[in-house]
Amino acid sequence: MANGMTDEQRNWYNKQMGSRKVSINGNPKLKEEIVYKYSNKGKGQLREAVIIEGKPYFLKYSKTDGYLTIESYIDEETRRLRPPYPEEYPHEPYEFNDGKSLNHYYLPLAKKLTIDETFQKIKSYVKLFNDIDNNTLNLLSTNVVGSLFQDRLSTIHYLFIVGGNGTGKSAFGDTFECLGYRVVNITNASEAFWYRVLGSVEYGQVTIVAEEIDKLDENSQIMNMLKTGYQPNAKVPRMNNDNDKMDFYYPFCFKILIAERSPREHKARGVLDRGFKINSYKGFPELKIKEIRNPQGNKLRQKILNEIMEFRKILLIYKLIHFKDPFVEVDIGLDGRDEELCKPLLQLFYALGASEETQKEIEQTLQHFLNIKNKRKQNSREALIYPIVANTISKYGLNIDSGIIWQEITDSLEGQRDEKNQNIFHSADYGDLYRSTVIGMITDRFGGEIDHKEKGNLIVINQDIFRRMGKQYDNTKGIQTRLIPDSPEPPDSPPEAPLSHDNDNIIKECENMTSPQYQSGQSDESAMDYPPSCYYCEECFDGIGKQGYEKHVLKIHPKMPCYPGLADVEYHSLIGKGMWWEI
Repeated sequence: MANGMTDEQRNWYNKQMGSRKVSINGNPKLKEEIVYKYSNKGKGQLREAVIIEGKPYFLKYSKTDGYLTIESYIDEETRRLRPPYPEEYPHEPYEFNDGKSLNHYYLPLAKKLTIDETFQKIKSYVKLFNDIDNNTLNLLSTNVVGSLFQDRLSTIHYLFIVGGNGTGKSAFGDTFECLGYRVVNITNASEAFWYRVLGSVEYGQVTIVAEEIDKLDENSQIMNMLKTGYQPNAKVPRMNNDNDKMDFYYPFCFKILIAERSPREHKARGVLDRGFKINSYKGFPELKIKEIRNPQGNKLRQKILNEIMEFRKILLIYKLIHFKDPFVEVDIGLDGRDEELCKPLLQLFYALGASEETQKEIEQTLQHFLNIKNKRKQNSREALIYPIVANTISKYGLNIDSGIIWQEITDSLEGQRDEKNQNIFHSADYGDLYRSTVIGMITDRFGGEIDHKEKGNLIVINQDIFRRMGKQYDNTKGIQTRLIPDSPEPPDSPPEAPLSHDNDNIIKECENMTSPQYQSGQSDESAMDYPPSCYYCEECFDGIGKQGYEKHVLKIHPKMPCYPGLADVEYHSLIGKGMWWEI
C-alpha cells in the first residue's frame, strides 16, 4: 500500500499506523527514536550512548567475554533506537577520543574499582567544591552513585537545596552535574520540556538538576509529575503535538531541586515527603566549581577538569560492569515512606560489596536527614491534632460528636475563635483552622467515618486505623541493615510493640469503654481527675483544672501522653503520681 506514496501520504499513513513498520518500495523503514541508554527495562543487556572519535554509538559490556563492544543502533519490531549525535545531547556526553582505549585503558581501571574507593573518590571531589558538613557531603556523594544505578532502584529520593543568594546552593548542582549520571541542568523549565528530556522509551534516561523552582508549588502539573516520578513504573500520558496520538512519558529519575525558599508545606506535602531538604549556607570551598568547568587556559583548572571527566567515564563503565549484579534482600528496620527513601540505596551499596564501615556511614547519614524530615512532619497540623483527638477518645470513646471534637481542639490550642464564625479558629502558630477542614482531616487521615444523626454528626473512629496512623508520628526506630536469607522460614506472629505513648494506650483502653460523658452529651469535670504535678517537668498544678493540665502537656510536651498508663510510665521511666490511669 505504501509503494509510490507522496510525502504527504506517507506522513498521514505513519500517523495512522503509529510506530509500525512501513514498507516503501520494498525497503522496511522503522520509526527512529533517540535514547541515551537502553536495557529493555532491565530485562536485556544494558547499552549506554557514547561518542567515540566524534561518532555516536551504543556501548555495552559482555560479562561472559569480559570486554566492551559497540553498536550503531538497536532494531526492534516497531522501532529503531539510535544514540544521539553530540549536538543532540541535553547534557555533557560521554566522549572517548580513541576506541581502542575502551578495552585497553578504561575497562581495566573500572574493573579494579571497588565501591568503597568509588565512594571516597566522589567525596573528595564534592568536598573540594563545597564547604559543607559531613552528613551533607555523604548524602550528595551517595546519590552520585545512586544516580548511576537509578534504573535498578525500586524508588529514589529527591534532594531539595534551599538557600539565599550567595550561599553556594548552585555549587551543589554544578558538582553533581560533573559527577552524576547524565545530568541535565534546567532553569524554570516548562512541563513539556521535562517530559521531552525524560522520554517515552524507557525510564531513567537522565538525572535532573532543576534551579530556580521557587514557584514549584504553584505548578500542579510538575508537582504531580514529581509525586509519581520517584518510582520507575510510573507513566504520565500526554497527547502528541498533532493531538491524534497518546504518548506515555516516564517521569522517573533522580532529581535535585534548588530554590531560595522551600515549597509551602500545605501545597507541596506530597513532593516534600519524597525527599530530603538541605539548607545552604555561605561557605569557603577550596576551589570554585564554576571556574573549574571553565578553565580559560589555566593549567591547574584544566588538569582538575580532565581528571573529573576521566573519572566520570570510568564510572559509566563501572555501571556497565555491575549493572546485572544481583540485589540481596535486606531489612533496614524502617517501613512506609522512610523505607522507600533509604532502603534502595543501602541495598545498592550492599550489592556492590560496600564494607561495613561505608555501610554504617551511609546509614548514619540517611538517619540524620530522615530525622530532620520527620521532625518537620511532627510539626505539621496532623501531628498537632492527632494527640488531641487521642485524648478526646480517652474521654468520650470511639463515637464522638463532631462539635465536641472541634471544641476539644480549639480549647487545647493557643489562639481564639473567630467572633463572626465559630467554625474558624485563629491559632497562634498554625494559622487559621477551619472546622470542615479539621473534620475532613480526621476522616481522611485518622480512620474516622461520619455518621449523620438528627441532632448532629458523629465521628466514628476505627481503632486499628487510628493506632496505625499514630505510628507515623512516633519515630523512635533507627536504620539497622541486616541481610534476609533467600528462603526465610515463615516468621511467627510478631510480638506486640510496646505501648510507647498515650495514643496506643488510649485506643486499647477505650475498646470496651462506656462513656457517661458521651451518653449525656456533657463533659463531667469530675469524671477524670488530673495529676498534682507534671510527669515530665514537675510543674505543680494548683487549681489549674483538667483542661489547663491538658493544654500544658499538649503545648510543652506535645508528643507525650497526658494520662500515661502503666506501660507508658515504665517505658518513659516516669515517676508515678498515684493516679487511677497508671494502674
